[in-house]
Amino acid sequence: MKRGWLVMMMILSGMCVMRAQTPAKLTYTVSKEGKIRALPKYKTYELALPAYSYKSYMPSTKMDVKTKWKEFTPEFQLPLDESPMDVQVLSAAYRPFFDIYAPMIQAVSPMAFDFRETSIVPVNNNMVFFTAGSRYTWPGAGGMTTINPGMIWRQADWTITGGGFAGRFYTPFNPYPGYMAGANLQVKYDVNKRIALRTWGQYAFYGEGENYNPYMLMNPFYNHTSVGGAAEFMINENFGIGGGINYEYNPYKRRMEPQYQLYPVFRNMNIKISAW
Repeated sequence: MKRGWLVMMMILSGMCVMRAQTPAKLTYTVSKEGKIRALPKYKTYELALPAYSYKSYMPSTKMDVKTKWKEFTPEFQLPLDESPMDVQVLSAAYRPFFDIYAPMIQAVSPMAFDFRETSIVPVNNNMVFFTAGSRYTWPGAGGMTTINPGMIWRQADWTITGGGFAGRFYTPFNPYPGYMAGANLQVKYDVNKRIALRTWGQYAFYGEGENYNPYMLMNPFYNHTSVGGAAEFMINENFGIGGGINYEYNPYKRRMEPQYQLYPVFRNMNIKISAW
């Protein structure tokens, strides 16, 4: 019985070996003697194994972290400031009200954040609305930040300019910034091409500290309560002379004090430069 199983196993093994060595195809040729010969043609098998590279290796722990990072979505997006770097640093109009680098920059230059911005919106041919904002710093004497909304109306020979202003100021005499507000009005009448009459008025409110702050009383760049008028005479089309009187309120003396004025007037196309 054992011999029978052994013989069968040998026969099956021989058949497998013969099948494995059997050529896939036969090529038939005829010799000169007229005999037919069958020549085996074996197949060539190539194993396409991937080339191993140490650069492609990544630990499984890093692969998990990388996969989780791709799936991560932040809850908020950080805004990108596309304005030039000099605008971001030098102009406070393009910066938030507080910045962690502000004290360092102001220590280098107290006037680093000074700015002046103007926006003009024309309504029609005779009326224009405007908004101007500015900040000025005088080292050792204080500073002021203001916003001035207003309008300009022109009809024939009359020009009326009016608006208001508000903001805050600080000087060595007030430890905390003070607030101020006011309104102004200016009227101009062109008598002819060479003579123009001008009048103006302004009311400014600084609070109780105005009477005891000499910086506010003597600083010509601060807004003061005043009223006055002037006349302008053009010598030629581009140059002229203006003169008048301005009454400015002195809160220390509690009265209006006169200020006599004499100033040049320059005109170039539609641009006019003068003291008022």
